[in-house]
Amino acid sequence: MPDAPLLHYSASTAPLQAGSPDNPAANTIDITISSPAGQNIYCDKIDVAVPISEPGDGGAYFTENPQSSIAGKWSPAPAQVKTGRALGLASDANYYHFPFNAPPIPGFDLIDEPLKITITGNLAATPGSVLTCLVTEDSGTTSGHYTRKETQELTWDTAEPVFFLRNFLATAPSEPTIPKTKFNAGDEIYLTWESNGDSYFLYDGDGTILNPDTPSATSHLITSAIANDTTFTLKASKKNATGFETVDRYVTITVTINNPTLSGLTSTGDITAKAGLDVSGLLEVANRMTIGNYPIDGSTNYLSVRGNVDIGGALLVTNGEDGETYLALGGKHMEFHGFLRVNDLLVRGDDGVGKLTTEDSTGLKVVRLEYDNDI
Repeated sequence: MPDAPLLHYSASTAPLQAGSPDNPAANTIDITISSPAGQNIYCDKIDVAVPISEPGDGGAYFTENPQSSIAGKWSPAPAQVKTGRALGLASDANYYHFPFNAPPIPGFDLIDEPLKITITGNLAATPGSVLTCLVTEDSGTTSGHYTRKETQELTWDTAEPVFFLRNFLATAPSEPTIPKTKFNAGDEIYLTWESNGDSYFLYDGDGTILNPDTPSATSHLITSAIANDTTFTLKASKKNATGFETVDRYVTITVTINNPTLSGLTSTGDITAKAGLDVSGLLEVANRMTIGNYPIDGSTNYLSVRGNVDIGGALLVTNGEDGETYLALGGKHMEFHGFLRVNDLLVRGDDGVGKLTTEDSTGLKVVRLEYDNDI
């Protein structure tokens, strides 16, 4: 019968999350290996095996090939799939076998500082079951002289997985790895998230469910045009172990539309349009609208009106340089300072007859007038 192991093994003690075969839970197990205090132990090989199919006792197992690493001077060799019987067990379950080897360098077989082995993967288990890991060492008290020691079992308890909802991201479908929150109106928006919930519902800003037909998916492509800034809310739900109670979690993400369409806009401050301003409905100014640098020579930066303009307050046009008012229209008062060029001017009185009066200060005052046609 093989001798007992010479090295000491300690394992992480936190319970592992017991996911289902259809929805396994990501887990990490850590194994720390060290020599007893005051002893020189030499070792050239440590074998570690974890189940990757359900053991006969119904314990926990990894649902796919896990990954391993070792901290220190050692390195892992290529892993292999072996049956429990090949490992000396009375089980036909499959195991993933990790052989860790000391480098063939003098002195590197001395375990003078702890070795830490880490194994990560997705785990399936019934909450309360146990994950069993098999560890076997080739060791001795003299460098270069090793014997195979007895295999020992390291175990981890499992518990119901912690319900999580995280990494709620928006991307462009063409760049799914680059998160962004700014889009143009009409762009498709790809929303993704991570969770171990049972169902998910995605709501837009109006509270409309966007994914009624795919509640189990962890992503959703929005193809309908988003016209303005919108906050999306994601609701994840999960039943407890008994299946009778449901827990909900929520996350939100806000996307900004660079060229939004608004149903209404009220501003208590200034509004500046640095490009075109197209108003297809009513533009109502309660106080004052100022247009700077009115172009007498027909250049840009002007106000162009192709329909009727009803001015009940004041419209000021200045040259933007010396602040002098070129054109002021308001109510019963119409005043022109500086330069006015008229190609065709039609003035009608109450009787429908053309009429132009400059009798008093409430009429029309022309400081300078140049015209092409008769008035």
